[in-house]
Amino acid sequence: MTENWHQNLKNRNREELIAAAKDLFMKQSFLKVNIKDVCDVAGVSRVTFYKHFQSMNELIFEVQMEILESMTQFVRSAPSSIEMNGKQMLASMLNAWIDYARQHPGYVKFILLFDLHFEAYDYSKELKENYRNFVMRGKERHFLMDALEAGVKDGSLKFDTEPLSTAHFIFTSMMGLLQKMSLISKDDFNNELQDIQIANRFVDMLVQYLSTESDESPALR
Repeated sequence: MTENWHQNLKNRNREELIAAAKDLFMKQSFLKVNIKDVCDVAGVSRVTFYKHFQSMNELIFEVQMEILESMTQFVRSAPSSIEMNGKQMLASMLNAWIDYARQHPGYVKFILLFDLHFEAYDYSKELKENYRNFVMRGKERHFLMDALEAGVKDGSLKFDTEPLSTAHFIFTSMMGLLQKMSLISKDDFNNELQDIQIANRFVDMLVQYLSTESDESPALR
């Protein structure tokens, strides 16, 4: 029981550190946050910090991976039913992705800033290698693959669509668009609304392009 208690406490401390870092990163650049800042918000000591992370950089990578995981899980959990074909599943997932970006602009902005600094900043080779492995695992079985493969199989998406390369193209395009949205001020309602409309239009055009039907109503929302 004592061993379990210590393990639970250890897990909780790790989660508290990640949550504290994420909270701070949403308020300012992660390059300006230090270990003391994170420990103060998490309510733990530096000794506890080093039981979980070797450096601030390691914590930054952990937050990046957690945000990417939360985003992909949100998109995967988009409303669906057995009546939906692959095309409809894809449209539902892409619109859920827009909704995620609208709800969590700070997370999307963090991904952007991380990507901009990843190659230029002096991270250790081990951290970079671990992150590349994480990204490659996501690419090998992309979270959009089920919808794309289902669409090709049921005939709602073009048979010459290569699901994996198409998934990578959609990811790159969507992230570029959503990251632009994340830079809009929260108080700039008109520009935010305009960007959401552009994103919705992009999804409509993308799904329509991949569709086997030329005369089709806009993608599901």
